[in-house]
Amino acid sequence: MSKARICVALLAILLSINTALADTSIFVATDRHAKYETESPPPPDDRGKAPSKKRPVYDSDGNLIWHNHLTEVLALVADDAVFPEIVLLGGDNVGDGSDKSIDANGYPIGAPYFSMTAVDAQVKHVFGDAVQTLYTYGSHDIHATEPYEAAFFSGPVAANGYYIYGVTFAQMIFDTDQQAAGYEGKDIVDQNGVSAQTASRRFLSWVNGLEDHHPIIVMSHVPLHANRGDNAGAWTWTKALNAASESHDIIFLWGHNHTVEMRGGDRDVELAHYLKIPGEAMTVQSWDAAEVGKPARKHGDNLITQTETLQFIYMNAGYITNGVGTVFTFSDENGNGRWDHLSAKRYALEPDDSKPWVYEIRE
Repeated sequence: MSKARICVALLAILLSINTALADTSIFVATDRHAKYETESPPPPDDRGKAPSKKRPVYDSDGNLIWHNHLTEVLALVADDAVFPEIVLLGGDNVGDGSDKSIDANGYPIGAPYFSMTAVDAQVKHVFGDAVQTLYTYGSHDIHATEPYEAAFFSGPVAANGYYIYGVTFAQMIFDTDQQAAGYEGKDIVDQNGVSAQTASRRFLSWVNGLEDHHPIIVMSHVPLHANRGDNAGAWTWTKALNAASESHDIIFLWGHNHTVEMRGGDRDVELAHYLKIPGEAMTVQSWDAAEVGKPARKHGDNLITQTETLQFIYMNAGYITNGVGTVFTFSDENGNGRWDHLSAKRYALEPDDSKPWVYEIRE
């Protein structure tokens, strides 16, 4: 058995004595756009087992919960003897349909009513109740049946020697609170604000108040790079993330526009944005100062771009619609009790062209 798998097997025991000597893993993905399906339940002796590929998920009473790529990808991870400490999903937890088709209430048909409790049940069906689950709010999640604060997270969460920080949909698509006037998404009530300027200031204030140098995983539903023109706060966040990188290793994860995912034909675009590391440049979305105060949502004509050199890792978290997720593993290679390496491994239902990689992080 490999060192990594031995460490994962010992994780629960070692965490109980508050040591960071064992590798710790986190599964990340975003945007699954799942479909509701109805099927006959499996034989009783199949219930309660981790789902194999293409197997639907049922509750303890045999009722269908879901059948989609999320459970299939999670099963791949479990089949690899990896049981992450945290499962982090970056928004669009459900949705089936075109964003351009509007229902009678003015919402995209791609945002049906659904339960985040059912999403959580899928994860725990595979990894058990001990796994911590964190869900950021995405553009398809407006019809989640639970209250926003009960279903989604934003801001900082302390993990095992590292932090996770959530950025909501509104906190990236609006640069200022004024631009969010009239916005009706669930994240309008978020305690960290409804725009990039408000939320990024709180992020930097939190970072500057930390007494350690633990790495920080930032999960945002919406990316920073310029593509659709629907992320007016990207430049504001890029500047804040670069500033935070002076004292911490930052890993920024995203989904939403899927520009890096292999999708066939003329949609195989912008593969260079799959992974960028500190020191590489990227064109990020910005906001035309002359247009501040006007609505920014998907009004690309009012947006401009800025080229910035990144001081942080920039990576797509995975795209569950295509059956792709990622496991990050923090390791202590020199045995001094602090994380010094970060590895990423893609899990995909179909052959995937991405390679595992390891990044050295500051101690």
